[in-house]
Amino acid sequence: MRKRNWLWALALIWFGWGIGSIGQVEAAQTAVSSPVRITEVYYHTDGDDATDEWIEIANLGEVTVELGNYKLGDEETAAGDEGMMRFPADAVITPGQVIIVAQTAVGFTDRYGFAPDFEMQDTSPDVPDMRRFPLWATGNVALGNDGDEVILMDEQNHVVDVVSYGNSTALMFPAVAAVEAGWSLERVPAVCDTDSLADWQAQAMPTPGEVTLEGECAEPVNPAELESLPPIGTIQGNGRTTPRIGERVTFRGVVTGIYIDRNSRGDVFYTFFVQDLPGMEDGDPSTSDGLAVFHGREAPPVKIGDQVRVTGRATEYYEFTELDDDNLEIIVEAENVPLPEPIVIDPPADEAALFDYFERYEGMLVKIDGTANVIGPTYSGCGFAVTTPSSGLSRVFRRQSDDPAGQAMTVLHYTDVSCAGFPNVKTGDQVSGIVGPLIYNFEQYKIVQQSPELLAVTAVPYPEIPPLPTLQPDQISIATFNFENHFDAIDDTGDDAEPKPAPEEIAIKQTKLAYAISHTLECPTLIGVQEVEKESLLLDLAAAVAESCGFTYEVTHRESADGRGIDVALLSDPRRVTVLHAELKQTCTRLLTDIEDPNVDCPMGDDPLFSRPPLQVTLEIDGQPLTIIVNHFKSKRGGETATAPRRLAQAEHINTLVDELLAQNEAARVVVVGDLNDYELSPPLQALTSGNGRLTNVLLQIPDEERYSFIFSGVSQLIDAILVSPSLVDRVSFVTIRHVNADYPDAFGQDVSPEGLPYRATDHDLPLVILSLGGEETAVSATATSPAATDQPPTASTNSLGPVWGWLIGILVAGTAVVAFILWRKR
Repeated sequence: MRKRNWLWALALIWFGWGIGSIGQVEAAQTAVSSPVRITEVYYHTDGDDATDEWIEIANLGEVTVELGNYKLGDEETAAGDEGMMRFPADAVITPGQVIIVAQTAVGFTDRYGFAPDFEMQDTSPDVPDMRRFPLWATGNVALGNDGDEVILMDEQNHVVDVVSYGNSTALMFPAVAAVEAGWSLERVPAVCDTDSLADWQAQAMPTPGEVTLEGECAEPVNPAELESLPPIGTIQGNGRTTPRIGERVTFRGVVTGIYIDRNSRGDVFYTFFVQDLPGMEDGDPSTSDGLAVFHGREAPPVKIGDQVRVTGRATEYYEFTELDDDNLEIIVEAENVPLPEPIVIDPPADEAALFDYFERYEGMLVKIDGTANVIGPTYSGCGFAVTTPSSGLSRVFRRQSDDPAGQAMTVLHYTDVSCAGFPNVKTGDQVSGIVGPLIYNFEQYKIVQQSPELLAVTAVPYPEIPPLPTLQPDQISIATFNFENHFDAIDDTGDDAEPKPAPEEIAIKQTKLAYAISHTLECPTLIGVQEVEKESLLLDLAAAVAESCGFTYEVTHRESADGRGIDVALLSDPRRVTVLHAELKQTCTRLLTDIEDPNVDCPMGDDPLFSRPPLQVTLEIDGQPLTIIVNHFKSKRGGETATAPRRLAQAEHINTLVDELLAQNEAARVVVVGDLNDYELSPPLQALTSGNGRLTNVLLQIPDEERYSFIFSGVSQLIDAILVSPSLVDRVSFVTIRHVNADYPDAFGQDVSPEGLPYRATDHDLPLVILSLGGEETAVSATATSPAATDQPPTASTNSLGPVWGWLIGILVAGTAVVAFILWRKR
């Protein structure tokens, strides 16, 4: 029978006969605009309940209300087995009119001497029948004597009015006391509507068809005064995890915020935050007075300022204490309750101390006092990062994993489904008005801003983008450029993780990338590219910059084994560069990577090391040999600690490739570029530049305050690299990072106006080095190591021929450069 009813309901929906939405009736939905109210209920009769029950409703407003799609019954949940009836299609209720809906017209008429307006069972041809509403309820309306609820819903299935009595607390707590047989429940006065038991009185003499308008409305009853529940602090406890984990707990508090979060698959989840009512906290400063309630995929039946009584199972979600959504019980007891005063936060820098500092405020309402400094721009997940005014920090750096970065605080929009109304800020701007509940996700405490209109932004001017030095005839420029998910619109993998941008989005991306290459980087000789899907995108890009650059880049690209399809590649200036050979340099590892690469046959028990193998390209530039290795190391997705061994193994493989080249020629010119996805002093970078490593990271010559290429959660870090072999260390004439991307909001990535075009082509800034290749270099011993990574420029090597010979050779080199320059100008 249940299956048949369900199929009938589905058919009604399919053919458009269903009215409104299907869901659970929630007490918080009683705030719909309708003047119709339940004014009296006769449920515990002194005769036969099945024939003698009746419900009275009245129109207490000034307009006529069409009742054709209103419903009346006792089923609070869709598809339940209690009852819900619809009024006749032509039913209306005029201002001041009082209507009786009886179980049976015969039973009501026999008792009171006049007919009701409607009946639920067909006993009289003279009284219109209520209509069954199988979309909501499969049973009959039969009010329980020990406890039940009477619900009036509108055409959208929103609750217009409700009364719970006896032992029913599903929609009202505390419920109105049950009455004796023969008594009724009446709203007195009828105009009072506090959604509490204060509105209702027991009547020994029922009065169907009459309402009481005289008298004063009673003060609404606060359930907190009737029932003592433990404060939230006893659930939170004073440790990292709740001492009540797995237990079913009940607490009371006021809703301070809601967070709506969409995951990478497009699923939307809801969480709301509850904090102890002011004056009802546990008084322990080491325990939090707030708690998050996860409500799953359904919007919670609450709003900010609601006083709620919540029962559910305490759990930990990645070290964040919350109630899960299994069998939650939520009762809205009052509305517009004053919120607790927000706690002013000023987090410490040390991250070990950070957890202890924030744990006591988890789930509570917090704020940043005064004007905060933006240290990370607005990103696509609708958040930005700040430091507090008292920190005095305008930027937080991380050079290695244990550098303190706790003072970087992320501020989230209350929803990441849409960033509408949330400000797009850039690094350096200032923001005040930051306040909201404290959440913990992705290993960081964050503030969930509930009212974006409270945020006041003071924007700083855009910094100038200085021109690069003019290349001399014997000089080349090399850049590394992460294109950030540059895909075409074709679904090649069948995986939702593969982006599939619309053609107009691809066009915007190409326009931004073309400007960055031709104007910001001024058409480098070589560009090491990461995160591009296909060669065709690069060919289109090369064509797009041809006019500005005066040449069409040659594209060197090989398809990799990356699961999403992103590859590394090289763009080269064909006027000066001849590509002799290019191949992906995959290798195998004992580490478990789960990578499938048909281009490598690993021994049993080994896996391919790279999803994006390094691209090694052998070149001649103006007839001089050079090898460039373009890299994109393993990201930190999956956890920084868990993924660190992969990056270290990848760095060691690059060392092997470099060692092979230097073994063939001690003076070999080798450049290693790319997104290495780790800090400048991390073990992988140390492996490349010290110990057995023979490379020098030329970006370390850049001053501290400018040495970053990426910002994550407000932390500026250098994760891109340009490394050179010993023979090229002294040939570095200029090095820079073009800061046009990382400091700017993601929304700028769609801006192709003249003002916005230079900014946010990607999420990485653009490192570039200028090398002087003219003249003969002195061979370097194959056993020599590069200088250790420091913040200072590498020192020049000593010329073993002595100062006089060194001076003569310098004159010869300079003369050769002048002649070469004259010949070049005549071309």
